[in-house]
Amino acid sequence: MSSELHRLLEAANARIQHGNDERAAGADDKARAIYDEATRRGRGGPKQLADELGVSAKTISQAIARARNAPSSSGRTLPPDTLERLLAAETPTLPPLYELQWHALAELVRGTFIDVLWIEQPGELLAQEVEDAELDENLEPAALAEACRSFSRVQAFAVIDACQCGNVAALPVKE
Repeated sequence: MSSELHRLLEAANARIQHGNDERAAGADDKARAIYDEATRRGRGGPKQLADELGVSAKTISQAIARARNAPSSSGRTLPPDTLERLLAAETPTLPPLYELQWHALAELVRGTFIDVLWIEQPGELLAQEVEDAELDENLEPAALAEACRSFSRVQAFAVIDACQCGNVAALPVKE
């Protein structure tokens, strides 16, 4: 098996595992919410909750049992939109590039498989993608690659996110 195929399969399996872990954590959170509400309501609370949610008493009982056996919550207190807000805050700190350069970079990003291996050096990996692409000289590929190398880790991910989401207009443009 080729090393590239092996890497792609590992990345896919890691993504699947992450999804499974998130699904289980979500089910635990749901069970804790049901448990907390049933407890708050006191005697008869589980029955009331079952009627209100349109589920069986057995479903509520299973959720309560899951909550009792679930590992404690992760303890994270950051708001759910923290990542989006962080990336948006980094965007204005990016060095401005020509609009055509941002669009070329966006096209490259959308055609690139970005996985957890990008966490360590996203700017360098973006630069390598630029260097490997056959870009028109008018786009100044060397300058674009150098700009990518200058990105901090968070700036690089802000660029990747904007490119993947089709939000290139949010990136700072050179006049």
